[in-house]
Amino acid sequence: MKKLKPKEPTLLSVIMTGCSGVSLGVLLGIWLLITEPVNAVSKLPDADAPRKLGDYGTDFKAGRKAAAETTNARSAVSRIQRRTPGPVSFSEEEINYFIGSLEPEKEGADDAEESSTSLENFNVRIDGDVMHASVKVVMNPTGDRFEMLVQARLHFENSEAGPELVIDSMRVNSLPVPAVGGMISSMISSKLASTEWPEDFVEMWQNIKSIELESDKMIVEVGLRRAS
Repeated sequence: MKKLKPKEPTLLSVIMTGCSGVSLGVLLGIWLLITEPVNAVSKLPDADAPRKLGDYGTDFKAGRKAAAETTNARSAVSRIQRRTPGPVSFSEEEINYFIGSLEPEKEGADDAEESSTSLENFNVRIDGDVMHASVKVVMNPTGDRFEMLVQARLHFENSEAGPELVIDSMRVNSLPVPAVGGMISSMISSKLASTEWPEDFVEMWQNIKSIELESDKMIVEVGLRRAS
């Protein structure tokens, strides 16, 4: 009997097999990083510090939070509410206390039951002129919940219409997420715009002309915007 020679693979099948292997490897890597919890630390290590083999977790340092409203924060908030022209400043402790005191308008009972995602523990940390924000995203909070910590490095861009929040980079747990030409920033901005914030907070935001980050502080310029 004549032996059949094994058929050599075509170039297309070799390419497809290679692409499948690469795709599976990428998906596995994404899954490992997005399920890898962050390493909560009190001090961030040096960028060139060696890491343990197999440790893919991202280091996370939470911003400090004031135990009570400070005199400076109370005065700054009052000036913004009254639209008193001039700059006011906030530390990260004061920002986190103020954010913690805010509560968006409650959803209806039916909407709350059907909601599959909730946001918790929003936090801000300021290093020099850089702001880091984080929020815990809870999927299926009333059932088999899955938690992710979203971290973002951001800054503000100022124009005659007022300040705009811009996200420079983002991580979901330990997975870096590219900005994709501002798409992530636009998605979050749309989510913030659709949130029913307290009316007094919305009025305060309209009284802010610009926001700068300097020396671990947020400098807010209060006054009438030239455009709306």
